[in-house]
Amino acid sequence: MQINDTGFLCGYFTARSGKAAAYLNGLPEWQLRTYTEAEKAGLGNYYLPEFASFVTEEIPQYTRTIDAPCRLTFADETVDFHLTDLQVWLAPFGIVLYAIGVRIEQLPFDSVTRALNALRSCAYYDALQQPFVAQALTPIVSLYNAATGEAKTTEGDVSWLVESGNKFRLFHVVSDVTPWDEGDRDYLLYDAATLARHTPLSMGMNSPSYFEHILDDYRISVFNGWTGLALLDTFTLLSIDTPERVRQSWLNDYFARVYIYQLFRKAFLYSINLRYRQRTENVEVLESLLSRFEQNYSYPNLSYNFLPNIINEAIERSMKTQQDNEQLNRMISREMETRRQAADERTNKFLTFLTVLTLFSAVYDFTCLANDSLSFEHLFATAESGFRFVSTVMLLVIVVVYLVLIRRSKR
Repeated sequence: MQINDTGFLCGYFTARSGKAAAYLNGLPEWQLRTYTEAEKAGLGNYYLPEFASFVTEEIPQYTRTIDAPCRLTFADETVDFHLTDLQVWLAPFGIVLYAIGVRIEQLPFDSVTRALNALRSCAYYDALQQPFVAQALTPIVSLYNAATGEAKTTEGDVSWLVESGNKFRLFHVVSDVTPWDEGDRDYLLYDAATLARHTPLSMGMNSPSYFEHILDDYRISVFNGWTGLALLDTFTLLSIDTPERVRQSWLNDYFARVYIYQLFRKAFLYSINLRYRQRTENVEVLESLLSRFEQNYSYPNLSYNFLPNIINEAIERSMKTQQDNEQLNRMISREMETRRQAADERTNKFLTFLTVLTLFSAVYDFTCLANDSLSFEHLFATAESGFRFVSTVMLLVIVVVYLVLIRRSKR
């Protein structure tokens, strides 16, 4: 089966404030995406206002055209592919997202998934993958160094480019697939999403219950001509015959806007989770950041149309962004409550200390007043004895009253 595949290898990292924008603006090969008023109005007719504003104003997009042929050489075959471009989004909170565009045309299904698997496994690139490293990774590494102040290279393991995980995430559109029958379609979709070989043997490798669970929970099936599957680190659209305008809509809308939006959310929540667990930042600061994130960048729906919302919900489920958000809120809320209780306990202890001091002062003042009025030297053998007697009686009275109040409060 010969197929076409257009995909993006994606990752993200956290940058120092303003460094990434300064670097990209200083290089003419990186072009900032701008929107005309007519384009903004068009987006406003399609997307809800807050998401349209996020796309056009909150997350600047830069593109660097590559348009270069590349080749992967394996022991038993070579796979030719095309590097199309690099894209970078400067998201809020210092998060930099990037994507490496790849196109593979008219090659066997297994060759395509094999090549994409090799390209996204960024823990190691050998000499046969150096054209890809030079054309695609080197510009991203240069941006990383400029934005973070590091001095990294493309030698050896480059998984540090992916802030969470050891491989690039993949969004890809598998098009011009031979018309499928119902029995094979789901296996073909699953193998495309997991980048597996599509053979009769592979169809029986996963347990039926797990296979059904994945398809039931994460498959997108709306129209007859295409189907999709959203997994944790891949998003796959599989179609029989895709018109160019539809394919561009998938890439421009579902990838560059919806998928990138959810990837930004995942990156932010991962960063907050890491800082919380490593105790590198005050929990009050993290609570404030999480609150601002939820207020400004959590949208229940993105579009007036149903399909972008379905795609967004599927990606959110697969990336577990909402689950991460709720878990973080619970952990930080518990931490804040524990700290508030500890602060209240310290305050109560201090107030108790002040109360005791006040009582002793009151006993002393009352004893002095009694001595001035009654003259302890006449009533007792010595003034000192009088002071001791009156003070003791006063303290006993205070203790009795305190015990009575405690007993009544427990009823």
